[in-house]
Amino acid sequence: MNKLISIPDPKITLLTEKELIWQVILFNCNCHTFDEVIEQLVKAIGCSSATASQLAYVADKFGSVKVYEGEKENCERVADTLESIGLLVKV
Repeated sequence: MNKLISIPDPKITLLTEKELIWQVILFNCNCHTFDEVIEQLVKAIGCSSATASQLAYVADKFGSVKVYEGEKENCERVADTLESIGLLVKV
């Protein structure tokens, strides 16, 4: 006695590019000092030195860290600022 189970069709919602949440990931590259990374993070995301220090520590310890999320254009701006000194990032 097999019962058929009816599963409703899932609702598919299409998001516009403005509605998407983008992220900037900073990777550890061992090619910059902590001070250089901290200074660049402060410039790129406008955070305090203490916050930048914590982000740099996480990237160093775990290999990567999310440093920013937001609209695509803002993420690209942050990534460009970080990349300008050769830091490895991905949007």
